Amino acid sequence: MPAKKTAKKRKPVIKVKNLYKSFKVGKGTVEVLKGLDFEIYSGEFVVIFGPSGCGKSTLLNTIVGLEVPTSGKVYIRNTDIYALESDKRAEFRQKKFGIVQQQSNWIKSLNVAENVALPLSIAGHSFRKSVNRARKLLHLFRLEEFEKNAPAELSGGQQQRVSVVRALVSNPWILVTDEPTGNLDTVSANDLMYVLQYLNSESKRTVIMVTHNPAYESYATKVIKMEDGRITSIKTKKAVNVREDEMVGDVVPEEASEVPV
Repeated sequence: MPAKKTAKKRKPVIKVKNLYKSFKVGKGTVEVLKGLDFEIYSGEFVVIFGPSGCGKSTLLNTIVGLEVPTSGKVYIRNTDIYALESDKRAEFRQKKFGIVQQQSNWIKSLNVAENVALPLSIAGHSFRKSVNRARKLLHLFRLEEFEKNAPAELSGGQQQRVSVVRALVSNPWILVTDEPTGNLDTVSANDLMYVLQYLNSESKRTVIMVTHNPAYESYATKVIKMEDGRITSIKTKKAVNVREDEMVGDVVPEEASEVPV
């Protein structure tokens, strides 16, 4: 009889192993992360959920290489990112991650297209090519009418959608978001969540989102719950698709499955 083929074991794109993080406060030490272990696989929509102050934002910063852990390991595609020198780690982060934060941190002297192009310019690409790519992505997301505006002239929801475009401009395969809906009204927040879910399901982007809002757990394929610096549960499930009639306006282009191009 022919030998049975053994299924290949999936390898995680992110592996967090025995992660601790402490901060010195005055003469004392505050433990923020307390021995975390988990894995994230390609194409997952991961929601890291927990109350304010539980350590979830610190965890996110540690995953992307911004916050050096006190002990433990973070592997991205088998690369121990904290074995890299700080400049190499920054280069690695720029190539592998797109980051959307609650505060967009725009450069006020630049218009929308130039702000979107900034990560490419910093990476050494020509200004002209960077802006051309930014304009193309803004067009795909139907935001081209704002490309010459100052970011401050846009609504909060529009600014966050532009932030997603900026995060995608370097063609990362992991999209990381830290409380991206925190300053948005309900309609704008739902629109943004639909964009993130669409990018995950159609563009096959791995999405990691930190939130304290339990309503967003329904978008996830994996929910990591935290409390007091520890993981209390990890649940893998099937995401509930957002109904089109719940959305207001065209928030995702038909070509979104091709973004980034």
